[in-house]
Amino acid sequence: MMFGRKKSVAEALRETLESRGFRVDVLVDALVRVDKSGDAAEIAAAFEKITETPALIATLDGYWRYERALDDVALSLRAGKAGRLTTAIAASHHDGRVRELAVTRLLANPRPETLPFLLLRMTDWASPVSDVARAGVVRLLHDDPATYLRPAAETMLHLGRRRRGGFGVRQLYAAAYDVPAAVLEQLMCSVNSAVPRFVLEVRTRRGDLKLDELIRLALTHSDKSIRVRAGEAVARDAVWTGRVDVLRKLAACRRGEVRISALTGLARLGHWEEIAGLLDDPSTLIRALARDAARRTGVDAVVWYRSAVSGANPSLGAIAGLAESGRAEDGPLLYPLLRHPVARVRAQAVGALRILDAVPVDSVRPMVEDPSRRVARAALKALETRA
Repeated sequence: MMFGRKKSVAEALRETLESRGFRVDVLVDALVRVDKSGDAAEIAAAFEKITETPALIATLDGYWRYERALDDVALSLRAGKAGRLTTAIAASHHDGRVRELAVTRLLANPRPETLPFLLLRMTDWASPVSDVARAGVVRLLHDDPATYLRPAAETMLHLGRRRRGGFGVRQLYAAAYDVPAAVLEQLMCSVNSAVPRFVLEVRTRRGDLKLDELIRLALTHSDKSIRVRAGEAVARDAVWTGRVDVLRKLAACRRGEVRISALTGLARLGHWEEIAGLLDDPSTLIRALARDAARRTGVDAVVWYRSAVSGANPSLGAIAGLAESGRAEDGPLLYPLLRHPVARVRAQAVGALRILDAVPVDSVRPMVEDPSRRVARAALKALETRA
């Protein structure tokens, strides 16, 4: 019968989260049951489920703190009958003495899967609990960083936002500065974006990232913050060493945040002509840099934009550039584009007219019913300025 069926850890976790902690007793029962089964695979799966994200384990810590079902867990812990899962749960008990005992037991037989619970207790308000947890975690990071640095980073960088979380973050950096590069390379594969960012900062400070590695990160990494920082580091090095070829390689990247670093580097080396050719670039920053380069090379950017938007197929960057540097008197140059067959061009033209304060109300009003939602939104926004 379905009535009375014991819920799996996944089901109990979902019920706990959906109830905002009011049914956390269901999760406690499921975890204790798995712990008592002694099934190593089930226990490992349960740990993975409840620690899959730092935010989740921190949320559960708050839910467990005042749950009366943990009193039975505490009795089991004191009697020496608690397994790893039960001991980990007990580390969230409302009684500081129970939390301290749980931390001591976890440290007596440390495992990577129990580390997040120890990291939580490093931020504990009760100093007897936090002192034991801190001493133990520092020892683990020092003695076996290859095993513990990654799970520590994934959780501690999140907990660093908490009050008393700074100590753990400082210890994380201290441990990372001394580990082999191979250990840090493994951390770059973490799906938690904070961890690769942390690794890049550490390796940049250590100075052991080769130029080719930084170029690869700037061109291929999925995280924008890492691409920006790697690109800036490459550009600095290339400017110092006069590596124009490296700057041009980055400048060919399709990512605007990488290209701006490379183009800024080319500007510092005086290659203004190359940059001046990017007046209609999709990136706002790059267009601004290109206008400065154009001025230095004797090119009137506004005249160039006026000519560019008057063609049959002006680029979106040229339309935006005229809006950024033109005057209201340039508005009529954009009127024909309000009937352009490409929706993006129509939307960009409306937006540019709004910036120039040259919106032709009678022409733009019908565009509110344009088949393209992008155009309709741009028209509504433009008309608001003319209300």
